[in-house]
Amino acid sequence: MRSGSTSSETSGRGNGTVQPPELSADAVNLHKARAPKLGQNIDLAAALLQPNPESLTATGEQLSVSVVSKLSDELTLGRRTVNEIFHSSSPRALESGVPLLAAADGPSEGIYRLHRGWACQFRDWSTDRRIIVDVYLPGDVIGLDTILRARRPEQVLTLTSSKIEMIRTQDVLKKVYPDRLAALYITWLLCQRQKRVERYLAAVSSLDARGRLAMMMLDFYTRLRRRGLLTGLVYNLPLTQIQIGNYLGLTVVHVNRVLRALRDERIVDLEKHCVTILDLVKLTGLARNGAMASPSACIAGRALREVAYL
Repeated sequence: MRSGSTSSETSGRGNGTVQPPELSADAVNLHKARAPKLGQNIDLAAALLQPNPESLTATGEQLSVSVVSKLSDELTLGRRTVNEIFHSSSPRALESGVPLLAAADGPSEGIYRLHRGWACQFRDWSTDRRIIVDVYLPGDVIGLDTILRARRPEQVLTLTSSKIEMIRTQDVLKKVYPDRLAALYITWLLCQRQKRVERYLAAVSSLDARGRLAMMMLDFYTRLRRRGLLTGLVYNLPLTQIQIGNYLGLTVVHVNRVLRALRDERIVDLEKHCVTILDLVKLTGLARNGAMASPSACIAGRALREVAYL
């Protein structure tokens, strides 16, 4: 029996078959050689599988810190290039209620930036009701989604007296898009606008009137604060209650009733176009409908959002 076993093992080696004892020895050697690298990968995989949000946040920070840092630097450089091109144009002053096209000389097309003032994009319906689909604040770039479709932004009106800067289409094609970092910044702006539109659609389709008003006021506050245009909890809102209703899909009576309720509850007060946030925590809760964002969802976004408003 012993000789037969030995013969079988010898035959196995000649055929290239490795027996379990030898396989174990090779595995040990392989483990020793690759232990550091395998250990790092295993630790990373284990951390990703952890249900603990804190471990997810820590892992996400480790994975994203270098990527976010590089992307932030590139977006900053791209923003500077776009700003220089905007600054090279002659700003145009517009009165309230004027189409944005009035800032263009002749039939020229391009992208616009609100150097000062507010504006809105609207749609006219057969019911004679003008629906506001987006609101632009100082610093917003307008027309990014129309430049490649050769469609002029006829349906954008100023809400206040404004100063507009413009980059003509030929300059966009010659100076902005060929510059990789400037094009990256324009793409980032488009993504930010898309996220804003998605939040707006989600709020209108799923939140009640209180939630919609809270979302709108919190959105304007956050955008103004990030751009350094306010330091406290008070800002000017140049929308009438009718326009607020057209923006949020509410009747003016409903808007008025909810605004009174929010004031009585000491959450937010709107008086003569002046918004005063009385309880930011409660306002945020209403805007989110009680749903809190996960910690890991804000790791990269917070750093990148700051870039456009420096």
